[in-house]
Amino acid sequence: MNEERIVSATALDPAAPPYERIEHILRENPFFEEFDPAELDYFARQLSLRSFGADTVLFRKGDLGSYLFFIVEGEVEVRLEAHDLKQVIIATFERGSCVGEMSIVDDYPRSATIVVTQPSELLLLTRGRFEAICAEQPTLGLRFLKGIAKNLSLRLRKTSGRFADLA
Repeated sequence: MNEERIVSATALDPAAPPYERIEHILRENPFFEEFDPAELDYFARQLSLRSFGADTVLFRKGDLGSYLFFIVEGEVEVRLEAHDLKQVIIATFERGSCVGEMSIVDDYPRSATIVVTQPSELLLLTRGRFEAICAEQPTLGLRFLKGIAKNLSLRLRKTSGRFADLA
């Protein structure tokens, strides 16, 4: 699926649940555990809730990134193409996980392909909305960015451990 098409609607569809449901989802996500109710309310208004069917390609390696997402329900796989052109699954993420964070912090192309493996509900945050958060509420933007840094750090440590196991 084309990345532009996924994020073209910045507001929730009329049939989608209201922002109060998004706020409730955020309260249950460990990423947001240190955010107070007013901050959760603010963030809930910045995110869009979207549903995707199994086998949907959210983005491909090399695409320009413009959003990250939190998995509300379902599962996604992170895939890379091997030298023999076969897709290799390098990670699987489920409920509560944040995926696509690097697109918020850098302007490089996507580093992997992400495929929905079972019907999924995702909360999307576009780079534009993140930049608006940083401009409107810099302290909140910094706290969110620290959360992203922590996630990336944990993944790097896990990857480093895998390499050590291979040696």
